[in-house]
Amino acid sequence: MSDGDDDHLVPNSRRYPRVIAPTEIEQLPTLEYSPGIVTTIFITRERDDARYFRQGFCTIEIEAEPYEWHGTNFDESQFCLEGLIRVEARDTEGTSVTLEAGPGEHMLLPAGYHYRWVPTGLHTTMLWTSGPSAPRGLSARAYGDQLMAARRGVGGGQ
Repeated sequence: MSDGDDDHLVPNSRRYPRVIAPTEIEQLPTLEYSPGIVTTIFITRERDDARYFRQGFCTIEIEAEPYEWHGTNFDESQFCLEGLIRVEARDTEGTSVTLEAGPGEHMLLPAGYHYRWVPTGLHTTMLWTSGPSAPRGLSARAYGDQLMAARRGVGGGQ
């Protein structure tokens, strides 16, 4: 286990059991998916040497713009902490369904679908997990670079 004196840029140097405190998460950079939809990813390959999944908090503001993504090669789960998560899911044949999860409810979003977050008029906060993590890390390269800097506590914040 780490004694706190090691070089955090060495591969796997942050791969040890630990608690991630809210103050540590608050110092991490945020990633804006669309205006009003923002995430802070606090378990990643870049920052934590996480091999199999990512995890973060996401907020959707009342006046947010919808955000679409294609879960091509990862499964995702979303746990609603407050508000209401609304996701439109569409398969490759165009069949769609709208899912909603309120506080305490969990949503499973498997790979192979197109997804769209739709604001509900409520301030929403969720905990999400996705996996497997891509071998090269996040596709949002600038955010991935910020997470690498955060390994040493450099470049935190937004």
